[in-house]
Amino acid sequence: MRDAPFRVVPLDESSLDAATALLAESCAFERAGIVAREKLFGASPIAKGWAAGAWDGDALAAVASGAGKWLRVLAVAPAHRKRGASRALLDHAVQRARKSGASVLRACDQPGNYLAPGVDARDTASLVWLERQGFTRVGENRNLVVPLAGNPHATPANAAALADALRASGYEIRRATPGDAAIVEALAKTFTRGWALEAARGDVFLAMHAGEAVAFAAHDGNNRGLGWFGPAGTLTPHRGKGVGAALLAACLAELAAAGHAETEIAWVGPKTFYEKSAGVARERIFVVLERRI
Repeated sequence: MRDAPFRVVPLDESSLDAATALLAESCAFERAGIVAREKLFGASPIAKGWAAGAWDGDALAAVASGAGKWLRVLAVAPAHRKRGASRALLDHAVQRARKSGASVLRACDQPGNYLAPGVDARDTASLVWLERQGFTRVGENRNLVVPLAGNPHATPANAAALADALRASGYEIRRATPGDAAIVEALAKTFTRGWALEAARGDVFLAMHAGEAVAFAAHDGNNRGLGWFGPAGTLTPHRGKGVGAALLAACLAELAAAGHAETEIAWVGPKTFYEKSAGVARERIFVVLERRI
């Protein structure tokens, strides 16, 4: 079939319902429909974000979003595949990336606002298509998936016990309040700007010591509504004291109480820490790709 003359135009929230339905139908490995507004129109710590749609008459055939050198999302409705919609939006993404000054276009792993930290390694069709468009594999990231139902690490009792054990060393674990916004932002920024953005929209627990915030952990900071854990960070002088484990436990208990069956720990760093403190069920592997533009 010959490529359809898709009309590529900026996407705004007046098309959110159609975009949500498209993402829910199109993304086999991610629950993208639940986070459609965040992934299409959410802020980026890197550069000004954009969202675009490819239309076939009055039908939304495909959506894409990104910021700077990152392509955050590219999804095509099943009924419109293999007709040129994905290529039309990829060309648009390349133009936006060049306009921002980027020399490469990178797929999915945008810090601060990402549907996934790369392309799911099981998504063979997307990987093959991207490679045909000139993308090459430059690395991989891993998420850890932790069950919450029946997990002894994810109980209020465990969270309370870990917090109580820290009090003897002068630490207090508490939930951040709206009045703590500036404290959370300043602490998260000591790690990365992306973490500051995620912490600002997430549910955050703080570790206080001598009146100062020395560590934090958040859930639902990215992909809000999916129950993901992170970001989390502890200032260097306070590491190795159990602070991170106590903050993690507080988040896990809250996620379990909210009814989440599992949580996903994205872009995981210290895997052994999470295996010990959370109980890891499985890994998800994501391929990172980029294309010279």
